[in-house]
Amino acid sequence: MDRQRGISGAFMGWWRPGRRRRARGTERAAGRVTTRIAEAGSRIGAAPRPDFRARLRADLLEAHAAERRPAAEPPAERPEVRRPSPLVRLRPLAVFTVLLGVMFATGARAYDSVPGDILYPVKRAAEATVLRLAVSDAERAKREMTAARQRAAEAATLAGAAGPDRDRLITQALDDMARTTRAALSRVRRRADRPEGEEVQRFAREQRTMVEPLLPKLDRENRDKATRYLTYIDTFATPVQ
Repeated sequence: MDRQRGISGAFMGWWRPGRRRRARGTERAAGRVTTRIAEAGSRIGAAPRPDFRARLRADLLEAHAAERRPAAEPPAERPEVRRPSPLVRLRPLAVFTVLLGVMFATGARAYDSVPGDILYPVKRAAEATVLRLAVSDAERAKREMTAARQRAAEAATLAGAAGPDRDRLITQALDDMARTTRAALSRVRRRADRPEGEEVQRFAREQRTMVEPLLPKLDRENRDKATRYLTYIDTFATPVQ
């Protein structure tokens, strides 16, 4: 133990002077750095340089002006859309109403037209469409009877008018009337206990009432056509058992 203590004491005695030397070296280095900083400060001067102060003042003034500058102007408002006047808004409705009125007027004139009128082909085309839309023979027969009534009315209108083509147009109306009547009556069963039989009898009586007064107004050819027609429909005017 005494030997170990001796060795430790010798070692500690050797280490302590070295540590003191290193500490003194560090102190001397720090003193030299401090001396150099002090010398540099004395050369530069304690106050900032004038150009630095000028730049700093300019930056501060610019920042202050930016703070006091008004905010950016808001984006321009969208221009107000000008609404059309009530007259402009109602224009499509007015146009539609006028067109609708023209269509109704045209339809009415076409319905009252007779052979030779400009709208008569429109009338016949509409009748042909109605006939094609019939769903049964009985329905088609009713529509053909209606067409035959129209031809009789047209013949009566033409008989009361004057014109160079009067007789030719009456012939056309009588021929169409006879053809449509035969097509209608050929589709109907003549029985007294069926509604179809009653309708055929009524149709035959109405046609006689319409066509018979025309005989004195017709020329010979058309009078013969009308007489044959009356003879044909008379066979349907009385009920069949």
